[in-house]
Amino acid sequence: MPKERNIPFCRAEWLQDVSIELGRRFAGRHPFRSFSAQVDTCVHEGEELEQLTVWASTWGETVVCLSLWDDLTLRVRMILLECGNNDEFELAFWPEYAGLSPERIAEAFRDTVAVSTRLGYGEIPEPVLRRIWSHAGAFETKGSLGRPRGS
Repeated sequence: MPKERNIPFCRAEWLQDVSIELGRRFAGRHPFRSFSAQVDTCVHEGEELEQLTVWASTWGETVVCLSLWDDLTLRVRMILLECGNNDEFELAFWPEYAGLSPERIAEAFRDTVAVSTRLGYGEIPEPVLRRIWSHAGAFETKGSLGRPRGS
């Protein structure tokens, strides 16, 4: 996870709008254990795409990674880090852009970080994530959740 405090400049207008909103809310002061962002490019099906990725970690050993591409693609990943009685576990999904405003994306990111801590208690918060992101599609998982912490 990069350790940068500022959100880098994006070329694509909608990514720039999102990065400004995320920076306004989280770059200086934030409710997370850590927060960082990175801008990069990737090639997908022969097309070069700009990618904005932001990470936030919690004191509950979870990390949320939000990736956005200039073709209006989004990917959300929640990771429960290996510790105590659980192995690393990952939940990911591809919500539809559907005209989400930069403000709504920032709120959804914040709310996702908040519910990510449920992974530490053995709960996969799919219904809450569906509401937060208006997501009707599938979820991908990697690993398995152990028994809840403290059990």
